[in-house]
Amino acid sequence: MSDQDVRRSSPTPPATPTHRRLPESPHDTHHHHHHSPHLQSQADEDTPRPHATKKLPARPMDYVVMGRPKFLMYSLACHAVGVLVALQQGCEVDLVSCALLQLTVWCTHLMTHYINEYGDYEADKLNTNAGSWTGGSKILHSRGLSRNVALVIGIVLQVLAFLSGAACVLRFVNIRHGVPLDIPQSTDDALELVTSTFAHLPHAFVLFGVSVFFVAFAYSLPPLRLSAVGLGEVCVSYVLTFSTPVVGCLLQGGSITFRFVLLLIPIFIMNLNRMIIMNIPDRHGDAAAGKVTSVVMVGEHRAVAINNILYLATYLIVLPQLQLGPIITTAYLLPLPLRWWQSLRINTPHWWGVRHLVDSIPFVESVFILTTVVFLVAGLACELDDTCAAWFSL
Repeated sequence: MSDQDVRRSSPTPPATPTHRRLPESPHDTHHHHHHSPHLQSQADEDTPRPHATKKLPARPMDYVVMGRPKFLMYSLACHAVGVLVALQQGCEVDLVSCALLQLTVWCTHLMTHYINEYGDYEADKLNTNAGSWTGGSKILHSRGLSRNVALVIGIVLQVLAFLSGAACVLRFVNIRHGVPLDIPQSTDDALELVTSTFAHLPHAFVLFGVSVFFVAFAYSLPPLRLSAVGLGEVCVSYVLTFSTPVVGCLLQGGSITFRFVLLLIPIFIMNLNRMIIMNIPDRHGDAAAGKVTSVVMVGEHRAVAINNILYLATYLIVLPQLQLGPIITTAYLLPLPLRWWQSLRINTPHWWGVRHLVDSIPFVESVFILTTVVFLVAGLACELDDTCAAWFSL
C-alpha cells in the first residue's frame, strides 16, 4: 500500500477549536502510539494549533492613542472651575495665563498616562478583562513596542510641562506684581529674577503646583508607585478635581476660600468613585502583577457597595450640609437621572464579567463625571450673571 493510500484510509483527527487546546484522553494517546511517524506528522499538520497573535507594526497615530487623549476634557473642565471662582472673587482673568496653564495641565495629564503605560506594563499584559476605557491603551502589547518608548515620551512631556509651568509663573509675577522679564545678562541677573519671582508667588501656588508634578510622576513609578499601593484613586482625584481648580484660581490672583474648598468636595468624592469603578474590571490583572488598588484590597462586590454608600452620602448628606446655594446645588443635581441609571447598571450581578458592560459602565461613569463638572462650570457662570442669579433667588 502506498503512502498516499495510507493517508486516504487513515481517519482524520477531529478538529480542535483554535482558541482552546483540549487535553488528550488516554485512549487517544494509546492510539497515537501505534501510528507510523509519517501518519503522526500528517495528523500534526491537520490538527489546528493555537498561535500567537500577530503584532502589527506601530503607526504614528498609535503613539498618540497611547497617551489616552480622550481623558483630557476632564482637566480642561476642572481648570475652568478655578478660573470662574477667581472671577467671582473679583479678579481680572488673563487669557494668556489661562492658555499657558492649560498647556501645563495637559502636558502633565498626558505625561501621567504615558508613564502609567510604562509602570503598568506587566499588569496590562496580564489583564485579559480590560475594556475600551480600562486597562491602559494596550498599544505597547498589541504593537510589540518596548515599554521604554512610553517612558521617553512621558519624560519629554514632563520637561514641556516644567517649561510651560515656568512661563505661567513668570507671566504671573510680571502682570500681577510688575516683576520685569528682561533676559538675564549674567548669573547675578538670573539669580535676581529667580529670587524676585519666588518672593511674589503665593505659597499655596508653589505648594500645589509642585505637589501636582510630584504626584503625577510618582503615580506609576517606583519607589513610591502610588497607584500600586492603594492610593491611586485618591491621587487622581486630588490632582484633577482639587489641585487643578485651585492652581487655576490662584494663577488668576484668586484665593482659597472656605466656600471654594466646599465647592470641590462633591466632585472629589464622585471622581474617587469613578476610579473605583474603572479598577473593577482590572482587578485580576492588577492582583496578578502585584498592583494593589482599592478593588484588589476589598474585591469587586465590596467595591460596588462602597460606590453605593459614597453616592448616597454625597446626595443625601454632603450636598445638603454644604449649603452651596441654589444654583450650585441645582448644578450638582441635574445629572442625577444619569447617576440613577448608571447605579442600577453598576449593581448588575457580576457586571465585570459581561463584555459589553465592561466597555459601557466605565465609559458612562467617565461621562457622568465630565457632565457633572460641566454643569458646575455652568452654575458658576450663572452666578456671575445678575439675571440668572436673580431668577434662582426667587
